[in-house]
Amino acid sequence: MGIVGKSVLSLAEGVSVQHLGAGEGGVVLKIGSGELFTCNDTTAALLRCAAEGLDFDASIAKMLETFEVDAAELRADMEEMAAELAREGIVRIG
Repeated sequence: MGIVGKSVLSLAEGVSVQHLGAGEGGVVLKIGSGELFTCNDTTAALLRCAAEGLDFDASIAKMLETFEVDAAELRADMEEMAAELAREGIVRIG
């Protein structure tokens, strides 16, 4: 499923995210399989928005408050990241 502005990202069942702090990124654990992933600050921020149940537009707006980056570039990068996270079974797009 493609992502659109009002698409809501949510963490998939059995996924835990630990945010390590500014500049440190985060760690993602898929509890059922024991797979462990590390992620950078922007991916950690996207996962934080997913945990809050924000839609994609709201997630981008919130991330733009933190990161000094071009809005169109952030949106394109996060669309790609959300799709990859969905393929890995880390988030759901609804």
